Amino acid sequence: MRSVAFLVTLLVFASCDSSSGFREYHALQDGWSSGEHISFSSDQIVQAPSDIYIHIRNTNTYPYSNLFLVAELRDSIQVIARDTLEYAMADPQGKWLGAGFLEVKESKLWWKADWNPPHDGPYFIEFSQRVRNNGSVEGVSFLDGIINVGVSIESQIQP
Repeated sequence: MRSVAFLVTLLVFASCDSSSGFREYHALQDGWSSGEHISFSSDQIVQAPSDIYIHIRNTNTYPYSNLFLVAELRDSIQVIARDTLEYAMADPQGKWLGAGFLEVKESKLWWKADWNPPHDGPYFIEFSQRVRNNGSVEGVSFLDGIINVGVSIESQIQP
């Protein structure tokens, strides 16, 4: 199972289009702990209207139909945006909404539209998961089935 996930991850990396701007992924070993903050940084952000997407790769072992995240965008001085987000990962019948084949699906989740960086970088983006079971006050301490978390910043101005 891990070899299939690794192969799919490798193929996706090989097929990424570098002309879209900034794109980076973070691989998770066995899932996503609630205490694990996933961070990205770049000083090569183009000062142009851009869209920011969150990329989640999950396997069939992900036990939920949705995903709750806290996302933060900041520069070296201040927090620019901090949002609590909910994304559907499966339809009401339980079919995964992401793209992909075999047991790994990738969901490209919109976070920010028309974000215009006010200056050159560096910029920092951080994600943490905040999934809870229905009726529970405590969050889920560990999410099985999440194998990669990524972010892309895609300029609306095409070269």
